[in-house]
Amino acid sequence: MPAPCQTHDWTQTTDEVPPAYACARCTATTTGCRDCGRAHESSLVICPRCLTRALGLLDDIGTYLRAMSDVARVTLGLRSVRYDLVTTRSAGNVERLDHGLDVAYREARAASGPGSITTQQGAMDLLEWWVDDWVEKSGDPAGAWDTLAYLEAHTVWAAHQHPAWPEYLAELRRTRAVVRRLAGLAPEPEPAPCVHCGGRVVRDWSEADGLSDVARCTGCHTTWGTRGAFVAATRTHLPDLAATRPGALVTAQQAREIYPHLKAGTWRQWVHRGLVTAVDTDRYGRPLFELGAVAARVVEGAPRAQRGLSSL
Repeated sequence: MPAPCQTHDWTQTTDEVPPAYACARCTATTTGCRDCGRAHESSLVICPRCLTRALGLLDDIGTYLRAMSDVARVTLGLRSVRYDLVTTRSAGNVERLDHGLDVAYREARAASGPGSITTQQGAMDLLEWWVDDWVEKSGDPAGAWDTLAYLEAHTVWAAHQHPAWPEYLAELRRTRAVVRRLAGLAPEPEPAPCVHCGGRVVRDWSEADGLSDVARCTGCHTTWGTRGAFVAATRTHLPDLAATRPGALVTAQQAREIYPHLKAGTWRQWVHRGLVTAVDTDRYGRPLFELGAVAARVVEGAPRAQRGLSSL
């Protein structure tokens, strides 16, 4: 029998969710994380990395709520005084109106969700819905006084026991995106895509330091220490981009970033005359064009753009 090894070489042995793994060097076995499926040796059903990310969502939401302009005590997650502490809150009188956590809000929440959040109170009401749900399902008679602290303290329990754990994470991510936008801290997109994967490149805002100079790709997670470094890398790779990724979809702004001497008026004429045609739209509704088709039009009919390309 092989002796236990200090560093396991995990090989996936089943396609179940989560998958099972066996070590190629010894007899050890383990299961994969329920969130990402990767092998891990923790006694939890999720790996340490996914647990850290789940807790980080709550931390981010708290940070963005505190940065919102209409600062109020509810930002800290402090729940109002309850008068029915002898029973589990969710099992109490459903007719009571306790700061947005009533039957009417529950009905509206299913139709609107995080997208309807416009204030700090709205964000906290949505999170309190999860608190009440967890209190009911866990049978916790103590309940919670601090919304974010309760969710953080019971995250491991929810990962193991709650049937809607994936839905909770998805809603938490959407809530974070909304409150980050409301706080004016949504990432600032760069016009040019990542030179490595074609993904979206952004720079982050912070309340203390303003807009960061560090650019990062949301796809492959490459970072550039300064925006100048990103621009330099982009200029280096742009001449080959159309040849290496002709099927990449770009907006009009991105096309003009790739071909800096392509005038806005020339581009509008091309679109109007059907010389370049949008094949899709991005999540903001902006038309997307195949880069290969744009490059072909630049070479065939736009001398200035062609000269711009050769001067990069």
